[in-house]
Amino acid sequence: MIRTARLDSRSQVILESVEHTEVASLGLWNFHGSRDEASAEAGCSHFLEHMLFKGTGRRSAFQIAQEIERVGGYLNAFTEKEVTCFHCTLPAAEVALAVDVLTDMYFHSTLDPREIEKEKAVVLNEIQAAEDSPEEKAHQLYIEGLWDGHTLSRKITGESRDVQAITPATLERFYRRFYTPESTVISASGDLEPQALLEELNRRFAAGAPPRLGSGAAGAESTAIAGRRPPVRRRSWELKPDKFEQVQLYTGVSYPGARVASEYYKDLVFNTLFGESMSSRLFQHLREDKGLCYTVYSFRSYFTDASLWTIYANTAPTALTALLDGLDAELGRLRSEPPTAKEVEDAKSQIRGGMILAKEDMENRMKRLFRMYHLTDRVVEQEESLRLLAGVSRDDVIAFSQRLQPEAFNLMAYGSRGAKKMKRKMFSF
Repeated sequence: MIRTARLDSRSQVILESVEHTEVASLGLWNFHGSRDEASAEAGCSHFLEHMLFKGTGRRSAFQIAQEIERVGGYLNAFTEKEVTCFHCTLPAAEVALAVDVLTDMYFHSTLDPREIEKEKAVVLNEIQAAEDSPEEKAHQLYIEGLWDGHTLSRKITGESRDVQAITPATLERFYRRFYTPESTVISASGDLEPQALLEELNRRFAAGAPPRLGSGAAGAESTAIAGRRPPVRRRSWELKPDKFEQVQLYTGVSYPGARVASEYYKDLVFNTLFGESMSSRLFQHLREDKGLCYTVYSFRSYFTDASLWTIYANTAPTALTALLDGLDAELGRLRSEPPTAKEVEDAKSQIRGGMILAKEDMENRMKRLFRMYHLTDRVVEQEESLRLLAGVSRDDVIAFSQRLQPEAFNLMAYGSRGAKKMKRKMFSF
């Protein structure tokens, strides 16, 4: 059962008690990511994520890691374009320890200037590793071509020069401004005692009477950050040669975010049958039947004010034109041979099975709680999710596919100097 509450500090809490498990997973989610940084703060969200592991007034970096690991737990964090998350999965009997360590890190980091300088070298290595990855670099170029100049097109890590420019004072101001209870959502799944956990969270976030439990979906309060503006697509169709042997290809369309759970499942069914698995149209026709590439798939990206549907493939430069022709043909086949009822039902069955398997993973369930709240302002039980999935019809999937227009696609082909030019300038399906 999913329960929601507000702490005295105004932090939103979303809890899911799960039977037949001895595991609990807890996440602290901050509503600020790389898109929310001012120009002078570029890279601060990601850099601060690293620094919160470096010690507090109560714990050294070693003690932060040791206290969780000594009970068999796992502590980690990640930064995205709209959120930063610190999370812990461990035996459920130790959930109070997870609350203690996570809140200590989150609110009481010392941001030691000596550690800041040392961590710069680590983050710079991370940035350089991405530069050496043609797949990652191509994706960044694709996003920049699509949303050039918009905050969503920034690197989450910032550029090397941005990291070098971070000072202790800049980071401290950023930390104090954004890491507040009001900007935080706590999600947890597993073998939980909800009221006891709420009392512990309330004590750690702000002293006061424990909040009362509610049940069902979270309220409709918007999670979008004031001041965000949606991206505007810039038309871009580009080949960028580099030193690599293969061509990395990204092509896709952006559209306004729906923020409605039922729309999410329509997108999911379409994407699954078209390109998200080995049995999808893309994989079967472009790789298995024609041998045009090693990897090909499609994927979805969701933000509070935009959605992005993308196809990725890599291929030899000599096969690039044929691959583009093949992609064009597959997109066109969505109209000449629309998804059949069997394809739709097979995709729904695949998703349903994946959802059932994911129920066994407490970290996955904890993240699902927040993702649903963040993108739709509500959280639904697994049973309702299955009902929403079951309600997706063939007509819904065809309607989504018909929204795909050739002129709406952006493309980035990156990597090989052998691909001197693209004979095909645009899709024509």
